[in-house]
Amino acid sequence: MQSFLEPCIKIAQEAGQVIMEIYDQEDIGEQQKSDDTPVTRADIAANKVLIEGLMKLTPNIPIMSEESRIPPLNERQNWTRYWLLDPMDGTGEFILKSGDFAVNIALIENNKPILGIIHWPVNNTTYFACASFGSFKREHNNPCNKDQKLQVIKHEKLTLAVSRRQNISVVSCYLDRDFDTIAVGSCSLKACIVAEGKADCFLRIGPTGEWDTGASQVIVEQAGGEIKSAEFEDISYNQREITENPDFIVMGHNDWPWKEMITPHRRTEFL
Repeated sequence: MQSFLEPCIKIAQEAGQVIMEIYDQEDIGEQQKSDDTPVTRADIAANKVLIEGLMKLTPNIPIMSEESRIPPLNERQNWTRYWLLDPMDGTGEFILKSGDFAVNIALIENNKPILGIIHWPVNNTTYFACASFGSFKREHNNPCNKDQKLQVIKHEKLTLAVSRRQNISVVSCYLDRDFDTIAVGSCSLKACIVAEGKADCFLRIGPTGEWDTGASQVIVEQAGGEIKSAEFEDISYNQREITENPDFIVMGHNDWPWKEMITPHRRTEFL
């Protein structure tokens, strides 16, 4: 699977370039989907780039994308390997011009993510990982720099990755201690912040899809962290009709007593 990394990074960059072309335009074609989440011309254009690129690279591997028709479970339950895409994670941030949005590509094998790529178009930075290979960050604007190997670290004071407009009091309900924060939009970018050691944890309270965690999970795990549901159970992929995730926790260094910090009575409220 490691051989897929470089061509997929290139495909993600191409999608990012298309996104940035629309980002600078006045009319981004914002609409509301049937689930009341926003979509723009950038989401659709990036989706097209990703699907065309992956179909050319691996014509026999099926693709599931947030911005395409999701096949019913009986059509996909026997897939042993498939691409899982979020063409632009952080559409709301794109609309608000915060710069915090990302292209997500994951390869799922036997219901587990084994390869992940998260490209941050505004910074022209790519996070990528492959099972048994490690997790890395590449800054394309600095080609002389070597890829940075990612490793979670334990901060002296617990540091949470949070959304820029998040009500911190909501997050504090789920922890038994004080914490510092680092603000960044997009689920996948917050997971990357944990993977590269800038934060210890990210609590996601609210609806997400499997495409929001697929690439993140590989990157975080290969950096030494974990992504689990709020009940500390594995996130499932392609095993249910519904593709919505439970609330989840992105955890960094295992020296933190995560189960004790997310107290039992709070964990029941988490769901």
